[in-house]
Amino acid sequence: MTITYAIPDLHGCLTALRGALTKVDLSDPSTHLVFLGDYVDRGPDSAGVLSAVKDLCDAHPDQVVALAGNHERWFLDWLDADDSDPTWLLADTGLVTVRSFLPTEAVAELAGGSIDTVNATLKREIVARHGGLITWLRQLPLHYETPTHIYVHAGVDEEAGPMWKAMTTDDTLTEKFPPSLGKHAVGKIIVAGHVGVGPLHAKEGRMRCWEPYVDAGHVYLDGRVEDTGVLNVMCYDSVSRTMSFL
Repeated sequence: MTITYAIPDLHGCLTALRGALTKVDLSDPSTHLVFLGDYVDRGPDSAGVLSAVKDLCDAHPDQVVALAGNHERWFLDWLDADDSDPTWLLADTGLVTVRSFLPTEAVAELAGGSIDTVNATLKREIVARHGGLITWLRQLPLHYETPTHIYVHAGVDEEAGPMWKAMTTDDTLTEKFPPSLGKHAVGKIIVAGHVGVGPLHAKEGRMRCWEPYVDAGHVYLDGRVEDTGVLNVMCYDSVSRTMSFL
């Protein structure tokens, strides 16, 4: 393995994803690309982002890795939950995520019933129309490891040191907050999304900065693309041991 790219939270921003992919070169079979999760919610085209990431994984199965984030887990939890529990649906402001999966006329037609009926029908329609995508989403891993780096959506149990893999819960991998900073005993650099980098920079006096946040043990990449338009892409060269951002 020579080059590893990492792309953080996409949150339904398909145009930003397409722009980022123009910077990624997978022509060398030793090159890898890791998506750090949170493909859905907030932005306008969650379904489009999921489909694009899945297509890339299918086209390059030995090179592209897509990790799951907390928003994928919450989406799947909603699909699997009792039909009388519309918690996720009510949090989908303007039904922006649901609308990306279904034709406009279908959503409009379904919107006239009771909340329980609408909730149940929307879930059935999404699974019926996107069964392959949902099946793929269910099997996404929660971390990816190289000899030098751990790629994860949110973080790991750093107090466990080298035993992090055995001791880190799924909730920590996808929802860890607040983020850990500085040196740790895990033994590898942790590359994560999940936490917007703006507040991390602000604590050190860099206001309105959405560039990657790098310290002695971590690289945080989430530029809050859905709000800022910033999608940070990390590129690590294992031969020269250098890291750059695209």
